[in-house]
Amino acid sequence: MAGIRILVVDDEHDVTDNLSRFIARKFACEVEKAYNGSDALEKIKASPFDLVIMDIKMPGLSGIDVIKEAIKFSPGMKILAVSAYDSPEVANEALKAGAIDYIHKPQPIETLETRIRQALASGAK
Repeated sequence: MAGIRILVVDDEHDVTDNLSRFIARKFACEVEKAYNGSDALEKIKASPFDLVIMDIKMPGLSGIDVIKEAIKFSPGMKILAVSAYDSPEVANEALKAGAIDYIHKPQPIETLETRIRQALASGAK
C-alpha cells in the first residue's frame, strides 16, 4: 500500500510503538506516531493522513477533541477511534465527532488488521 500514510495516536507508548511497527510491516506504508492529542493535531494540520488510529481517553486533549478538530482540516480523513472503555456512549460520541469506526481494546491483532483494511478500502476519504 505504497503512498498510504497512517497516524497512530495513544498515550501508552508501548501500544503506540508496537501497533506502529505492526502496521508498517503488515501494510508496507508510512506510519507516524503521536503520544498525545496535541502532538497528533499538529501532525494532522501539517499533513493529513489517509487513516488515523486514535485513542479516545488521553490526558490533556482527548481523542474526541482531536477528531473534531482534525475533521475541520481534512474533512474526508478516516479516523478509527480506539478505547479501553467499552461504552456505547463513548462509541457514539466518537462516531458523532467524525470517526468512521469504533474499536474496543484490546482486540486480537487480526481483528484490528481487518478493520484497518476495511477503513483503507472504504470509498469515502
